[in-house]
Amino acid sequence: MPTRSVPPVSPSNKPGLPGLSAWLAVVCLLPAVALADAAAPPKPNPLGVDVCITTGTSGQYSVRVRNVGDAPLVRVDVSGVRLDAAGHATEPLNLSLADIAPGKYKTAILARHDESAALDRIVTYTLVDGKPKPQHELFAGKVAHVSPGSALQYTLAPLAVRGWTVAYGSPASARLEAGSAVILGYPVRQSGKPATRPEAGRSPSAVVPLAPCKAS
Repeated sequence: MPTRSVPPVSPSNKPGLPGLSAWLAVVCLLPAVALADAAAPPKPNPLGVDVCITTGTSGQYSVRVRNVGDAPLVRVDVSGVRLDAAGHATEPLNLSLADIAPGKYKTAILARHDESAALDRIVTYTLVDGKPKPQHELFAGKVAHVSPGSALQYTLAPLAVRGWTVAYGSPASARLEAGSAVILGYPVRQSGKPATRPEAGRSPSAVVPLAPCKAS
C-alpha cells in the first residue's frame, strides 16, 4: 500500500500560531504605547502663567506669578483690594513685577502683618517690537453657583470686588467646586487696552483653580 509522507510540524505551520503571533505583537506594543503617552509633554497653559496665593496667620497675602510660557514677561501688573475686618473691599492695591524669565516666578505682596487683601486681576506683558504689549488679562473669581446638566453649568463671580458674573462650562470643562476660587483668563483685545472686568458675553479662554502655593 502506498504511503503518504507527512511534513513535520514546524513553528511556522502550527495551527493557530499566526493569530497567536499577532496577539503577542500587540501585547508587546502596549508598554511602548503607555510609555509614549507618559512621555508626551503636558498641554501648554493657555494663560502663559501659573498663579497661586500665599497667606499667613496674621493676615499676610501674596500673589505668586510663574512664567510658564516660552517668552520673558517684561511686566506683570497685579491689582488687588484691601479688605476691612468684615471682608469688604476698601481701597485698590496696584503692584508691578518686572522681568520674569520662562520657568521663574516673582511674588507681589498685597498685605503684610495685621493687614488683609485679596486679588482682583492680573495683566501680563511681553516685548513686541521693542515695546511692552499686554497679552493676557486674568480675573480672580469664585464659583458662585453650579447647575449640573446645564449647557453653562458654572456661574462665576468676583473673588473680592463686585460688578460682574460670567456663565461658563462645557462637557469638556474641568470640574469646579462651588465656592472655590478660580482664575478667568482672556487674551487682551487687539486694541491693547486691558479691561477692568470680564467683558459681558465673552467666554474666557481658560478657567483654572486659584489655589494656595506649594512649597518650592
